[in-house]
Amino acid sequence: MEKVAIFIDGSNLYKGLVSEVASDYRLDFVRFIELLVAGRRLLRAYYYNAPLPPEDPAAKAHQSFLNYLRRVPYVSVRLGRLERRAEGFVEKGVDIQLAVDMLRLAYARAFDVAILVSGDGDFAEVVRVIQDMGMQVENTTFHALSSYRLAQQADRFYPLDDFPWDQLRAQASEG
Repeated sequence: MEKVAIFIDGSNLYKGLVSEVASDYRLDFVRFIELLVAGRRLLRAYYYNAPLPPEDPAAKAHQSFLNYLRRVPYVSVRLGRLERRAEGFVEKGVDIQLAVDMLRLAYARAFDVAILVSGDGDFAEVVRVIQDMGMQVENTTFHALSSYRLAQQADRFYPLDDFPWDQLRAQASEG
């Protein structure tokens, strides 16, 4: 049975959920991960994001969500940081953590298939290197956020637009 590792670009997924599903959508990560794994064996799902600054009105809810994720079995939360810029805050260190983890685990032969939940075309080269090592990489994101280059490089691309979002809605107590 194929062993799967999932790498989730949290900001990319959040943007897609807000713009393509509903602005107040709350995702049941256990069911979402089960759908991505599709009967294969899960090694772990890694969720990458940056905590919001305390002065942000959404910071408390975001921290609560991250705490919920930390309680989800086989999920690891990896946090970068936000740096203040003139135009607001910018995520730093998140994409590089994701890329390093993918490469580190590929080098260790920890998975057979990596699932990258992101539309960021910068990951295309990481995907190519992992494929050159003999492993497969699947890519999924919403069409509106999808990078053609990344989708073409992946062994398989499937749009999140087609997922059963009504069935993946979290109950009120889940975060």
